[in-house]
Amino acid sequence: MEKHPEHGVSEETPRHEDVSTVIETNSLKRDLSSRHINMIAIAGMIGTGLFLSSGQAIATAGPAGALLAYIVMGFVTAGVSYTTGEITAFMPGTGGFIRHATKFVEPALGAATGWNFWYTMAITVPAEISAAATVIQFWNKSINPGVWITVFLVVIVALNLCGVRLYGESEVVFASLKIMLIIGLIIGGLVIDLGGGPNHDRLGFRYWNHPGAFNAYIKTGATGHFLAFWKVMLTAAFSYGNIQVVAISGSETRMPRKIIPAATKKTFYRVLFFYVLSIFIVGLIVPYNDPLLAISTGTAQQSPFVIAFQRSGVKVVPSIINAVVCTSAISSGSACIFIASRTLYGLSCDGHAPRFFQRCNRFGSPHYAIGLTCLLLPLVYLNVANNTSVVFGWFVNITTVSGLIGWVVIEATYLRFYAGLKSQGYSRDALPYKSPLQPYISWATMFVVSLVILFSGFDVFVKGHFTAAGFLTCYLNIAIFIVIYVFFKLAFKSKVIPVKEIDFETEFLSIQREKDAAEVAF
Repeated sequence: MEKHPEHGVSEETPRHEDVSTVIETNSLKRDLSSRHINMIAIAGMIGTGLFLSSGQAIATAGPAGALLAYIVMGFVTAGVSYTTGEITAFMPGTGGFIRHATKFVEPALGAATGWNFWYTMAITVPAEISAAATVIQFWNKSINPGVWITVFLVVIVALNLCGVRLYGESEVVFASLKIMLIIGLIIGGLVIDLGGGPNHDRLGFRYWNHPGAFNAYIKTGATGHFLAFWKVMLTAAFSYGNIQVVAISGSETRMPRKIIPAATKKTFYRVLFFYVLSIFIVGLIVPYNDPLLAISTGTAQQSPFVIAFQRSGVKVVPSIINAVVCTSAISSGSACIFIASRTLYGLSCDGHAPRFFQRCNRFGSPHYAIGLTCLLLPLVYLNVANNTSVVFGWFVNITTVSGLIGWVVIEATYLRFYAGLKSQGYSRDALPYKSPLQPYISWATMFVVSLVILFSGFDVFVKGHFTAAGFLTCYLNIAIFIVIYVFFKLAFKSKVIPVKEIDFETEFLSIQREKDAAEVAF
């Protein structure tokens, strides 16, 4: 028989409802509203990858291959978002899924995931700022990109130090710009495809017939088509951005158990519209063998939308796209600092990082956590000395694989959470949010993501394709994660928590108190 938490748990507050709870309540501020969370979710999901990497995806796999890759990773992204939303609504707190892993699986997994995820977010900032600085060179090449890099770094650090409300408002602006641009590009691309451009050339599905719907990679025929599709999976994963940002901001959100599920439920439709429709339109208006797709400039010139608009006679689009790509990169960089600093904060609350990372300034920002994150920012100055596309490619592979490891942990944590509820007789109907198709969606998501991680660098094992940089960027993070996990496993003498011993009572009591308070207020 399933328990109803309001009757199946003691009314006594657990003794370990603890110092970290007190610290969180007294330092971070709940200044994020539903408007902020919804726009932060959109801004976090839409990074520079959609604008700069989609053309390379088309060139590698062809329009149908790229579309399939983005659809598959879209379902994966939605699956991760749904499972994260269910656990976060149940246990909202700074650190999100990192602390969930500690609570529902074991401390060593939470610690390893947290430090891996902090590193992922911290190193993503240089990738995004590198893109923003390169975009500026589209208009002005006389100024050293190091100058723009410095300006952008100052802006995003300031946004994070001045309180979560300012960060939230900035993301509202950035997300609005991204949404307007994507809608404009989709409509404009459709107009061009139907012959509404200045050259009045109706394209239809011309490029799906010639040069074809699929491109081949390494091999020819169906095998080559599949390898091309798989090659694009990593690109698609990078494009989907920081979907975890909503979960990480749980303790800074007003009424998180209500707002976070509301934002989570919209993920699938956002993925479908922003990404799948965009890639579909791109595949209609640019052939995969267009030589301009192979030119990695790091600016809007490599965007397939720009290529299509210029070919049709529309000249103003590159500057518009560049402006929004620049703000998009700044937005993503700012979000990464936000996520990384809150990850450190959560690690500190669980005793997996020094306690001073919980200290906040008068605006409620964890300034020491932000400071440590900023130590990796100088990596962006590699952009000044190296080819931009090469640097951007390094960061894409490093951060994407590391982020995917986090997705596997999210799904593994959810499956443990699900098993614990079932083992202890709790009904999921009592949860603030019940994600669909569980546990099947978690198993499927974890399986696909694991395959992408293991075979992300498959081409380096093909004769004539091996490069040390390619191998390390795809597989070094796996070794790093294992080493960190083993270290904390031994240091903490950590053991997997039996499902019968997982503490659900604390959070169910908190949920019941919120319901009681709401009824009294009503």
